[in-house]
Amino acid sequence: MAMITLCCSSLVSSEEFNVTIVTEHLPPLQINNKQINNKQINNKQSNKEQISNDKQKPTGAMVEIVEQLLTISGIKGKITFYPWARAYQIAQNRPNTLIFSIMRTQAREHSFHWVGSLLADKVYLMRLASRNDLTINHIDQAKQYRVGVHRSDIAQQYLQDKGFTIKRNILLSSSYFRLWQSLWQGKVDFITANEFMLQDAESTFHQNFRPVSITLTLDDFAQNYYLAASLNTSPIIIKKLQKALEKLKQSGQYLAILKKWQLVEQ
Repeated sequence: MAMITLCCSSLVSSEEFNVTIVTEHLPPLQINNKQINNKQINNKQSNKEQISNDKQKPTGAMVEIVEQLLTISGIKGKITFYPWARAYQIAQNRPNTLIFSIMRTQAREHSFHWVGSLLADKVYLMRLASRNDLTINHIDQAKQYRVGVHRSDIAQQYLQDKGFTIKRNILLSSSYFRLWQSLWQGKVDFITANEFMLQDAESTFHQNFRPVSITLTLDDFAQNYYLAASLNTSPIIIKKLQKALEKLKQSGQYLAILKKWQLVEQ
């Protein structure tokens, strides 16, 4: 009987230190190289070109930080990319699941365990640089216009809390790619975006990128990206990761990663 109890205890312990990790493609924070390389292959006439496993691995500043946290804490897990709405759903319902980079808001406060802050950020209303007629000084003034947001993103809830509605002045896009297209095609007057999204759009669209201007800084928007865990995640896992994050920051490795990815001044 003692042997059976010992075996069961061992299995539980083993499961406790394995996690599911979900995120979205959002350079330079988290980069799905497999997705990028597959697109490159599909754009070539020959499909014989093979991409090495090393070039398929995810990269990015937050990816490096999360991988360091796993190493320090001794927790095992694999980072998997999904569209944000799917990643969010998985993180809400699956035991022992981590999600990054997610902004912490009052509406989300009781939906996750908040492991720790990874990076500060600012969010803006952006317009086409050529649209000089769009000048506003307060978010309420944007209600007379159409604002594009990424579906299930925090920006959707932010605008709805401000009195915007999907039928009247919010347009939802299924991806960041489509969000930028909606701006350039005149389907919306503004989009909500941050500097990381802007950098990624400039890189993705290259010569087809159309200049944009920051019209309004949303000062009351959540401004920190977090690593969070599903509510049914083991408290042991959360504690180990919190200690690992504290150790990473104290060692200087955390700052070194941010500098490497040019997210802080050198």
